[in-house]
Amino acid sequence: MANLSRQLETDKQGNSLQTLLAALDRETAPSLALDAASLKERASRSIRRKKPYISFMLGGDEMALSIDSIQEIGYLPTVMPLPNLPPWIKGIVQIRGEILSVVDFLVLFGLKDERTPLRRSYILFKQQDFKFCLIANRITGVVNLDEQRDDLDPYSPEKAGHLSQLAAFFKGLFTLDKRTVCILDNEKLGTSPLIRKWQ
Repeated sequence: MANLSRQLETDKQGNSLQTLLAALDRETAPSLALDAASLKERASRSIRRKKPYISFMLGGDEMALSIDSIQEIGYLPTVMPLPNLPPWIKGIVQIRGEILSVVDFLVLFGLKDERTPLRRSYILFKQQDFKFCLIANRITGVVNLDEQRDDLDPYSPEKAGHLSQLAAFFKGLFTLDKRTVCILDNEKLGTSPLIRKWQ
């Protein structure tokens, strides 16, 4: 009899504990749902804040340009040289019916290129009405950058002294894992009198 009474009491306690837990779950569920929604919203805002930059090799250095300033990327087609152009304009190419100047930053800014690839890539740079094909050794991928939160290191001669002529066009240096990517300022490139006068 004592065993039966103990069993009934245990069942009652078990049921009341389950009832209590169920009541707690019902009360906290809306708050938990709000917390989960808030976390999701914060995560999606963080993803939306990040801006993609196309990264590429220019000689032995990795650069990146905002995707907003890039109309197209691909392998460089055959370049037709023209007379009376500065040495950093390699000639012209036709891409999708458009005739575009091919600009070599290695020559323009006096950068070294120890290893010339068999097949080079191009980036079709566009800033408002201004377009040109920028020669790249190769496209390396995408760098996602939150311009408000990700710290860009300022350019300093100790970090990249050989890039001093190109430094005026840097937003800064972005370190990602063990890579240092030079983030280029598309506004400065697109308005540069040096480049635009040969449009």
